[in-house]
Amino acid sequence: MTAMNFKKLFTVFACVVLSVGAFAADKLAVAEPVGKGGVPASDIEAFWGILESSIQSDEYTLVSRGALKQMLTEIGLTTSSDLVSLNSTQKAKLGEVEGVKYILVSEISKFGTRLNCTMRILDATTGEIDQARTANLRVKDLDELADQIEAALQKLLSDDKALHRSAILAPVIKVSAPGYLADDFNVRLENEMLDKGLRLQNLQSVAKILKKNDMDNLGELEPKMYVKAGKLLEVEMLIQATITRFEIEKIAYSVAETGNSGFRYIGNLEGSVRIISAQTGETLGSVPFDERVDFRSIPISTRRDWTVDDYGKHLIRTVIPQKVIPGIMKSPAFKDMNPPKAEAEEKKPEAVEKPAEEPKIDDAPVFKVQISTGSKKLSPNDRQFKGLQNVEYYEENGVYKYTVGNSTDYNAIAQKRREILDKFPGAFIIAFKNGTKMNVNEAISEFKARKK
Repeated sequence: MTAMNFKKLFTVFACVVLSVGAFAADKLAVAEPVGKGGVPASDIEAFWGILESSIQSDEYTLVSRGALKQMLTEIGLTTSSDLVSLNSTQKAKLGEVEGVKYILVSEISKFGTRLNCTMRILDATTGEIDQARTANLRVKDLDELADQIEAALQKLLSDDKALHRSAILAPVIKVSAPGYLADDFNVRLENEMLDKGLRLQNLQSVAKILKKNDMDNLGELEPKMYVKAGKLLEVEMLIQATITRFEIEKIAYSVAETGNSGFRYIGNLEGSVRIISAQTGETLGSVPFDERVDFRSIPISTRRDWTVDDYGKHLIRTVIPQKVIPGIMKSPAFKDMNPPKAEAEEKKPEAVEKPAEEPKIDDAPVFKVQISTGSKKLSPNDRQFKGLQNVEYYEENGVYKYTVGNSTDYNAIAQKRREILDKFPGAFIIAFKNGTKMNVNEAISEFKARKK
């Protein structure tokens, strides 16, 4: 390992550890990295020495190598590799030893021409490895490891609340289907889960990480492969849909009394969504769905220019929030992640720069087009909005939801939505009344009644 590599690695580790408040006022020990598969002992020794001797802070104390060795000897351990497989007696003894709160344990191994690096946090008071605090890197050499270590450690040492995330995998589609199905289904599923306050790894990040590790063509996998995906994505659970039917039926009709004839459309969407443990690869729950949607409930003025694809996308937007999401939220796997009722109360819509002023015309419903959601407040000029003007937001369940358009005329907002569908395929219409979000179907009915 070159002096430059060591200097780079030292700088990254020092900056990351010193900046993490989770360990403030606690004592942290860095165990000797475990080398496997031909990693030179000299590299391991030098790497450990730089970490131990160079990390300094007034906010907490770094436990010395000698103190750590003495502590391990007291509980009958000879090497740091034993820390990841403590028996009950050793865990109890470790908890009795004073002088350290957390231990950073790591392993570097060679796999073919690449290096694998795994880092974990052990809570010395319990002797348990925190499975949620695991960082895994697979790199081609030490230079690439140095480049990636900062982000990995930030996640490893971050606030515990940020660790309990899930990731949505590409759906398994077992029928002939249009090209938009996979992306539209997952984008809608992601938006709805975020709306419920669930923490997710970003879909684009998931795709990028899996592709980089040659796992982008995922079907139904063996448990060990789900575990591998979970480690790469650093999540607790994986969400994967299987779609067994996706069909838009075009049915001819005629009315003998009037002589009118034409076609009506019926949508069918069947399948299930599995919730998978990223630790074991086992299925924790499954949410089946089998829905048939008659599109005649949609005003003719709205669907007059619709194509078959428009009906298909509307089918996805209907089934996921009405059938899939309620099933997921009732699953035992997510029972502890549901936001408390007090936090679930909706807040009044606000503009990105200032509160949005809702036009009030005899308390008529106000329609908008929701285009995206996120955990952070964004500038109205953010690239994510793809050049759209007058972007507003409202906050719900701790999630920022971004909208465009603001009118009591439903037809105008429906037209607005059609205009931006190429940029935002998952865009949908929402409604407010006196600043409070309301059921959009009730709002449409009220709009139609007011026109009479």
